[in-house]
Amino acid sequence: MKLNRRLVLGAGAAAIAAGGTAEAATHSTGGGRAHRTALSALTRYAEQHVRDWGLPGLTVCVVDRDGYAGFITSGYANKETRIPVRPEHLFQIGSISKVFTALTLYALHEEGKLSPEARVRAVLQDIQIRDAEAVTLQHLLNHTSGLPGNAPIVTDGGLWSGYTPGEHWAYSNTGYELLSRAVAQADGTRFFESLEARVLRPLGMDDSRGAIQTIDRPRYAQGYEVLYSDRPSFRPFPVGPAPWVDVETGAGCVAATSADMAKFLRFLMELAQGRGGPVFSDATAAAFMANPAAAPGWSETALYGNGLARLTVDDRHYLHHTGGMVSFSSSMHVDTEAGVAAFASSNVSFDFGYRPRDITLQACRLFHAAREGGEVAAAAPTRSTISDPARLTGVYTAQSGETFEVQADGADQVAMVRHGARSRMQSLAGPFFVSADPRFATSGVLFEAEESDVVRAWADDVEFLRGPPPHAYQAQPSDELKQLAGIYDSDNAWSGTVWVIARAGKLWLNNAEPLTLLSDGSWRAGADEWSPERIRFDGLVDGRPTRLMLSGSPYVRRFS
Repeated sequence: MKLNRRLVLGAGAAAIAAGGTAEAATHSTGGGRAHRTALSALTRYAEQHVRDWGLPGLTVCVVDRDGYAGFITSGYANKETRIPVRPEHLFQIGSISKVFTALTLYALHEEGKLSPEARVRAVLQDIQIRDAEAVTLQHLLNHTSGLPGNAPIVTDGGLWSGYTPGEHWAYSNTGYELLSRAVAQADGTRFFESLEARVLRPLGMDDSRGAIQTIDRPRYAQGYEVLYSDRPSFRPFPVGPAPWVDVETGAGCVAATSADMAKFLRFLMELAQGRGGPVFSDATAAAFMANPAAAPGWSETALYGNGLARLTVDDRHYLHHTGGMVSFSSSMHVDTEAGVAAFASSNVSFDFGYRPRDITLQACRLFHAAREGGEVAAAAPTRSTISDPARLTGVYTAQSGETFEVQADGADQVAMVRHGARSRMQSLAGPFFVSADPRFATSGVLFEAEESDVVRAWADDVEFLRGPPPHAYQAQPSDELKQLAGIYDSDNAWSGTVWVIARAGKLWLNNAEPLTLLSDGSWRAGADEWSPERIRFDGLVDGRPTRLMLSGSPYVRRFS
């Protein structure tokens, strides 16, 4: 649902070692020999994910339109007690909940209680949104409202919009929290009760829940998170238990078993054909699937509407969504033309940077081939690899004279040599690498390219130029910017830690997003001029801020 932590962080040394895992179990209904072969191949691939990522547990289901259903469980629901994942365990599906929220709203629309075209200000009169009179519920459903991603719905001075509604696309959990409040108000009941009555129960999802509540905790797999949030680490990630968090907002409130998700996937295949089944009429189904918005923030050619992304991969069209929670990470793909769909979830936190999207995509490919024949595209690798290590190799030198060398380590890895000692490196997120050298234990190494050539590397705010440098070192930040730089932490389980780094004459959020000072004293996060994310620094002591407000959420300066 939410991801504010450093995108490239992994786990540190763990209290719970990855250690062994429970043997995968499968069961299925319907299908023939080709289906059994496909399920075996998918099971092997799922187990590679468990091993190479260090996943505690995993649950997978795959269905086709003719009645086949296959299920895989692998690993542990509880590593400490060695309880294996079982079909009856609940998994939180995260932002896949958004399509359930949209379905609930459209069911109310059919009843004449709530229109998706209604303006937010008219429906939720106590919610203030500056510069956004025209924001409608449909804008919220499609992430085109211009609202920030994770702002509290009540903030000092009200919410704000970064752009004219409909002009751009920016993912907003805040928007879906507003939607759940609009649904509850229109239906005169609590949101999760409306969702259960209008979607879960009509679809026969009787073992699922429309809210994540402590009373149901014994039914869940135990969630796990990275142990240390202050440094990157190597995969497979060792883990520690994640905290429990109750959730009722429509951005990510549904928990389900794989058997119930199999029912939901079949419903989505029908919905894509304009059939509303037990949820609403076919006419409303057609309206629900119509007019998705361009969503370049998801992928270059993606569309998004009513909680469903529309993707094209290898000339095949998919309905898709992922979900990340404090203790679970999920994915689904639906190939409506082939009539196959898959769901997968692992009991790991969003801060793994992991979603089982490669599993659900490969499941659709395997079972499409099982139904119609043909070759199956190679699955995405589960190990972290580099396609061309030579792009990174060379000597990197800081202005202080400090150096390190990057050398190829086999065909698809690199290693660091510093002071004569060779140490391991691993790519965690594209150009960001974890290093076993103690000098880079907390910073990692971020490589930067100009055009196609890697020309420098960063360790937080320290610049290292590659090779005999044809490039000059970048401008140093001002003393004023250096005062703002630091580590800002939140005890909110959804937020974690953010890094503000002063380098190249600018401030950077998590060394990835540039910050731009605006006329009102706030800072815009992101390169796009219309980005709605805002940062404010306050609580100055000796000229240095003690607090950072990231789109209305507080972070306290620590260890910096």
